[in-house]
Amino acid sequence: MKIYLALILSCVSVLAADTSDIRVVTTTDTHTQPGILITVYEFTRGGQTNLVCDTRTKDGELRIRTQRFYHNGSLVGEYSTNNLYSYNRSSIISVAGAPYSLGFSFDSSNKMSAVVMSNAVMLESFSCTNGIFYPADSSYIAKLNGGMKDLMSK
Repeated sequence: MKIYLALILSCVSVLAADTSDIRVVTTTDTHTQPGILITVYEFTRGGQTNLVCDTRTKDGELRIRTQRFYHNGSLVGEYSTNNLYSYNRSSIISVAGAPYSLGFSFDSSNKMSAVVMSNAVMLESFSCTNGIFYPADSSYIAKLNGGMKDLMSK
């Protein structure tokens, strides 16, 4: 059962990252913590890691998911969810002194997204589906930055 779950999760991550400039490598491990399936997705853009999602499940139930956001090799912050001991919570952590800022937003239907920015320029953008973030394609980020530039010039 664990093998099938790992294969399904691997396929989902590849489909979600179906963009020309984003690459994803998925690894799974059941030996580090007996009874826990550890699945790690590492997303890269241009050879640079921009998101690492570490998900730990037990008996098919989410225990902990930590998603770390990067830009140019620098850790910017993380979003984590844990469901340990029937205590469900999420937390957002920013890295002190990071050269970039990490922001989260919610639309009117409470769908979450995240951005990495520097000097009012969006460097990375991430959408969130079912609690998992996925990097946006570079063309989408360029389009958003172009729109912001147009707004600022008016």
